[in-house]
Amino acid sequence: MTTSVENPTILSLVEDIKQTALQDQSPGRSAESHFQLLGLIDKLRLAVETPTETVLRLIYQPPQNAALRTIMDLGIFPLLVEQNKRGLSATELARRTGAERGLIVRLMRVMTALGLCASHESEVYIATEKTAVMTQPIGRDGIPCIYDLTMPTLAKLPDYFREHHYISPKEYSRSPMQWAVGQSQFEWLAQSKHRQGLFNSYMSSRRHGKPSWFDVYPVERLTSGVMDHPEAVFLVDVGGNQGHDLVKFHDKHPEVPGRLILQDLPKVVSRCPGEGIQGMGYSFLDPQPIKGARAYYFRAIFHDWPDHICRKILVNTISAMDPGYSRIIISDFVLPDTDAQLLQASLDIQMMSIGSGVERSERQWRELLDEAGLEITGIWKGNPGMESVIEAVRKEEPSML
Repeated sequence: MTTSVENPTILSLVEDIKQTALQDQSPGRSAESHFQLLGLIDKLRLAVETPTETVLRLIYQPPQNAALRTIMDLGIFPLLVEQNKRGLSATELARRTGAERGLIVRLMRVMTALGLCASHESEVYIATEKTAVMTQPIGRDGIPCIYDLTMPTLAKLPDYFREHHYISPKEYSRSPMQWAVGQSQFEWLAQSKHRQGLFNSYMSSRRHGKPSWFDVYPVERLTSGVMDHPEAVFLVDVGGNQGHDLVKFHDKHPEVPGRLILQDLPKVVSRCPGEGIQGMGYSFLDPQPIKGARAYYFRAIFHDWPDHICRKILVNTISAMDPGYSRIIISDFVLPDTDAQLLQASLDIQMMSIGSGVERSERQWRELLDEAGLEITGIWKGNPGMESVIEAVRKEEPSML
């Protein structure tokens, strides 16, 4: 029974949701209003749920994920999308997939309850816009890849902490994943081209349609006063994989003088990433060979590693920086110091599990960079659900802005 004290809280949340929804549907809506709306809806659910209902919702998340992973193996979502509005019965799905009809019914109860498809008559399932996304890379590739990569370790994570006295892992080689399954995340991915392909596809899909770092960060901070001579290096993408970010940057800012260099392990940068970009085999655990570049760019690198490895990477880079001219640009999550989003907080646990990595708060970023000898000169935040951009310079001398 709802008390009189609780009623105003729920009603005020409903009013806040109404006002935020109007902003989110307006022509000039922003990503911030959208994420604010989602946050308010989560608060409303918590306010409406009894404590027992909240606990039961949390308890039964694992079977939901397992059912979804099984549905992905059966390829049911593409079948529903093909039929568009006609839908498919459990009998038809059983015939097309080879699965038992009764099992289809049980699994699809979970899918409809999760909102991943609709069912307006008994044992008949119809595609929705949420069904469609499950056939696109973010769902099609992301769900099986991340489930298979993380679940064996997450299932044993309580045992890991019990045995390791509830201390956060500090060594990549002794991560919970290494302890649980005998492999690191990169070893697990490298073991199969199919796994690596799913992972690459998912990571790319997460950023599809989202702003690039140079859409969030004011690039004029780099282009103003930049050196312009044949050997000058403008941007070094450290650990940049296939160079997608450099290609996008060059396409948008072809006028910027200076060389663009992509660095990653030799087998990764064996082919030319694109016109105007130079590939270079390099490990960021070694001293940086490119001296005096305008910027050294790291995207989604530091969250893979514990603090002491991150400090080593940063110190290796600092040794090559030109004081007062060079700077480090980091594209990574910057969690708020309070009220972090559930997705980001969950991703932190995942990164800790598979590689002793960390999703850092603003305070943690400032401490890490300060210990390495850097000063943060700005943090730019775009889409609240995506990475922020951090700019840092050597502490010894002020930067040239």
